[in-house]
Amino acid sequence: MQLLLKQFYRIQAMNWITNQSNGYGSAGQTLELLLHKAIDRDILPDYNGIELKTRQINSEPFVGLFSMALDNRPLRMKYLYDTCGWHSKENPSFKVLYVRVNNKFERCSRRFSYKLHVNYDNEVVELKVYDHYNNSLIKEPLSWSFKHLKLRLETKLTYLAYINVKRYYDWINKTAYFKYEDITFYKLKGFNVFLKLLESGIIVVSIKISYYKTGDKKGEMYDKGTSFEINYANLDFLFEKLNISIN
Repeated sequence: MQLLLKQFYRIQAMNWITNQSNGYGSAGQTLELLLHKAIDRDILPDYNGIELKTRQINSEPFVGLFSMALDNRPLRMKYLYDTCGWHSKENPSFKVLYVRVNNKFERCSRRFSYKLHVNYDNEVVELKVYDHYNNSLIKEPLSWSFKHLKLRLETKLTYLAYINVKRYYDWINKTAYFKYEDITFYKLKGFNVFLKLLESGIIVVSIKISYYKTGDKKGEMYDKGTSFEINYANLDFLFEKLNISIN
């Protein structure tokens, strides 16, 4: 962690830094390049066993912890999309499904409500879907196993570095700039704490599924990711803050 802190101070001293990536997550990707690390989507931590999380100041409060599709059966995400997706406003011929699910039933479309349920007996986190048209729960099982959730959580997030970032966009030159403000180090409290936070609604699940708009796959399902998320203000519930300094 001291090595990362030294590298962060070096980057911080550079002040405003030109964006070196494109699209969503470009602040984090630019940071990885500044740390001389290739950009990837690996399930392993980003830097020497430490997961890096950047958040632009004044942006959406939720921080993605890790991504993991429903794992109880093959093609569960496809079933969810086909069953619960709604027609896109942009192109009604195709479906989209964008929901953020917590511990209480919330109606995310005319037909369906969603909630998370931690089932300790079966050792799964269930995605419960209520069909208002039929006044019943969807019977098809949709869940994540404790085993796979624990492995993903402890592999990815035993140690975390959380970084606040300022962003400035130059409309004349059409270029974004980032300023990496501060860094905080954390250690995971444990899987049981993770489950309790799911039960209480502090950790939520965001599901984003759309369709390919161009190319050979046009019209086919495009799974943008299913992410377990937490409000950045609640990081202390899941992680223990560490006091790291350079000797």
